[in-house]
Amino acid sequence: MTRHRYHRTTHATASRMLAATTTLCVAWSAHAGRPLSVDDAGVDEVGHGHVEVWWEGQRGQPGTVYVAPAFTPMAGLELGAVLARDRNERHTLQGVQAKWLWSPAQEQGCNAGSSAGVEHRRQSTGQSAGSVVALNLIGTCAATWGVVNANLGSQRERGQSWRGTWGASVERSWGAITPHLEAFGTRGSAPTFQTGARWEWTPGKQLDATVGRQQGRTLLSLGFALGF
Repeated sequence: MTRHRYHRTTHATASRMLAATTTLCVAWSAHAGRPLSVDDAGVDEVGHGHVEVWWEGQRGQPGTVYVAPAFTPMAGLELGAVLARDRNERHTLQGVQAKWLWSPAQEQGCNAGSSAGVEHRRQSTGQSAGSVVALNLIGTCAATWGVVNANLGSQRERGQSWRGTWGASVERSWGAITPHLEAFGTRGSAPTFQTGARWEWTPGKQLDATVGRQQGRTLLSLGFALGF
């Protein structure tokens, strides 16, 4: 699904899929368009949006299923939501996020934006498992050879201190296929290194997959996105 040259089919990131209770909140805090975890400074055209559905988890584990719709009601502003279910711990996550661009998107050159989101986790018993507030600064630079994205942010879980988050990615399109490399993390935690690709076999319809490593663990994801 192509919004503009910065193709994003989105959020964050901070980190993805590790400990059950932190995984859900971290995985979406800076959520970008699938399959990237590092967000980009781009949104859909006004009046358009998309829905992303994906599974991710450690190799050999049940993992987590996500559904994340997003819509652009006005120029430069994207509103998104997420619903996730951790099939390991039976936790659920609900969240909302707003992303806004600081300048119009460019085919060539650099663009900046920011995002803010809040997430709430609930245990299988129905009890609250905590909430997280996340803020993120986003930069994207596009050239003929590809696109570079960078994130710098912070997140705070209720009752804890703010923790810095970071991320960087590079992607390049070859026709309908766009592979990427990225690294991201949260202060006090080991970084995650990840690679993947998306295949937009027809406008507004996309399949994607990633494989990553974090502290010796293999992380996998598989998803699709549909524009509207």
